[in-house]
Amino acid sequence: MRRSATNDETSSGEGGPDRRAVLAALAGLASLPAFPAAAATAADWSLAVQILAGARMRDPTLMELALTALSRQAGGDVVARLHRAVLDRDADDIVRPFEDPAVEAAARSLVAMLYTGEIADADGTVTAIGFHQALAWEVLAFTKAPSVCGPGFGWWADAPEGA
Repeated sequence: MRRSATNDETSSGEGGPDRRAVLAALAGLASLPAFPAAAATAADWSLAVQILAGARMRDPTLMELALTALSRQAGGDVVARLHRAVLDRDADDIVRPFEDPAVEAAARSLVAMLYTGEIADADGTVTAIGFHQALAWEVLAFTKAPSVCGPGFGWWADAPEGA
């Protein structure tokens, strides 16, 4: 091992990576939340969520946070079964409850999190982290999330289109 002239960190003689940097990177990686159902990609989940919720998520971060919370709440196996169950259904079947009660409960919990923006954790703690990005405001075109400004000054004085 040799000492670098520019800093006091040790590196391998072949110019390889510093052991401390590698350990710090691994520690940082370990601290990241795991995306539930690692076999499924974010695009696969995006399609499954769109089928399940009936609307496309504009903010993928809310979807990832909800899926991570659901994985802690219901377990990774249930989340993976939910993913498969949603993608295995056709348009006629998606409105019927799932046969597996754990999958049905997970589906209801996920849809509630996506529409309200309130993420429920395994211990019952509810955090409103995606309120303005919640699907409720996407499907309710006649209103806006509280504290979100309208399209211009005095917008509230005019009746909505079609009213």
